[in-house]
Amino acid sequence: MPYTMLFSRLSKNLRGSFNGYRWFLSLGDRNHHRFLFSHNYESSRNSIQQVMASSNFSKGLPTLHSCRYHIHHQSSSLVEDEIDPFSLVADELSLVSNKLRAMVVTEVPKLASAAEYFFKMGVEGKRFRPTVLLLMSTALNLPLPNASPPIEIDDTLAADLRSRQQCIAEITEMIHVASLLHDDVLDDADTRRGIGSLNVVMGNKLSVLAGDFLLSRACVALASLKNTEVVSLLAKVVEHLVTGETMQMTTTSDQRCSMDYYMQKTYYKTASLMSNSCKAIAILAGQTAEVAMLAFEYGKNLGLAFQLIDDVLDFTGTSASLGKGSLSDIRHGIVTAPMLYAMEEFPQLRAIVEEGFENPKNIDLTLEYLGKSLGIQRTRELAVRHANLAAAAIDSLPQNDDEEVKKSRRALIDLTHRVITRTK
Repeated sequence: MPYTMLFSRLSKNLRGSFNGYRWFLSLGDRNHHRFLFSHNYESSRNSIQQVMASSNFSKGLPTLHSCRYHIHHQSSSLVEDEIDPFSLVADELSLVSNKLRAMVVTEVPKLASAAEYFFKMGVEGKRFRPTVLLLMSTALNLPLPNASPPIEIDDTLAADLRSRQQCIAEITEMIHVASLLHDDVLDDADTRRGIGSLNVVMGNKLSVLAGDFLLSRACVALASLKNTEVVSLLAKVVEHLVTGETMQMTTTSDQRCSMDYYMQKTYYKTASLMSNSCKAIAILAGQTAEVAMLAFEYGKNLGLAFQLIDDVLDFTGTSASLGKGSLSDIRHGIVTAPMLYAMEEFPQLRAIVEEGFENPKNIDLTLEYLGKSLGIQRTRELAVRHANLAAAAIDSLPQNDDEEVKKSRRALIDLTHRVITRTK
């Protein structure tokens, strides 16, 4: 793969902006597990660095608003009127939702009720992942590479491609919901999306079987695409989900207190699905390896930013706004980014973490140390950096003057802002 071309293009947007910030993530199967961080940021005249340095993130969430679109120093089109990403693909989202409900029908009524639990009207969530993938499909509506003269895709072929890309959105959502069902069983969760979790309503066994059923339906849909590279990508996602969950359950003391380990686990559990699904969209469109990797980078960094803000909201949100109990991670003994940063400032916190949180006093002590630390602020900063990297990947796509393409790219960039400023 021409990775040098990818990084050459990315460097036009990122050069100098993250000096000293090194993160080696999977650009090949052999070293997909390697994560290395360094946080000694140097100043630069690059526009991304100027925005991040000037805001300094000292005021928390409101400060992030000043970053909006400023990271795109040469893209005048990106400061046009805001676009609601969800409205842009609302009609297609409706089609995807209807298709999902149809795909989980089965002749066993109890299993059907369980499988469709989070696909019902009013419970289905905002369909964040399908929105990203549908927008990515339009954003990558580029001339086919290596075609001379350029090939014009007729309406029939275009409709077939779009249908196949919609299928990726459906598969991704089924894998995501299946992972939620399984996670809720593992975590003994009481609520999900503001309602009783399926394991509470119907029991653990049926909840696990419903998750397995969704994965099987996703596999059938995946096979229908008849693209071995796409099948391999999304099969790898399922492997990553299992690996990430196992990593969370079987950590040693040192691993539990390691930011590298935490970010690796977070990639597997959260970002792998988005990154590989975005890449699958590009592959189905017949795009170059360079474009496919830019799509991958967008999904990876958006997914990481999303989870980092989730980590913050677990401490700062409320049960009503999040649809789950606040402090759910700490109550389950899960150490996330804010606590890891707090431990860097207050090493004595590690002893409390290692003792566990069965004792409510340990929770209170942890929250006290967290409140005195920069843990929340530094986690937000890290989320913003990943959001910037995601937006820069979209900026690095080959230029296209089609208005629909430009609109979708602006919407994808808007999503990076929404992810870091959300409150639930």
